[in-house]
Amino acid sequence: MDFQRSGVNLAADGSVNDSILRMLHRTAQPLTVIRGILEMTLTEAMTAEEKRAWLEQAVEQIAQASARFDQLRKTVEVQAGLHSGARAIHV
Repeated sequence: MDFQRSGVNLAADGSVNDSILRMLHRTAQPLTVIRGILEMTLTEAMTAEEKRAWLEQAVEQIAQASARFDQLRKTVEVQAGLHSGARAIHV
């Protein structure tokens, strides 16, 4: 992702803020879990009830990922000097 062209302010040396990098890593974690759950439910023999339980866990992980993306967006807006409602950053 090219942060300069996306409108995100970078540090003077061109690096992305460490807190944003940590948040990106935390946001990716539920996506990794979701991928594993979906691959397992597609390849493993299990009952419909077992598949449902795994898919319910995937839905929970999606909610976590969504919340983390919202938190990341807000952090980027604050670091870019935007005030709530001023304008959105399109990354």
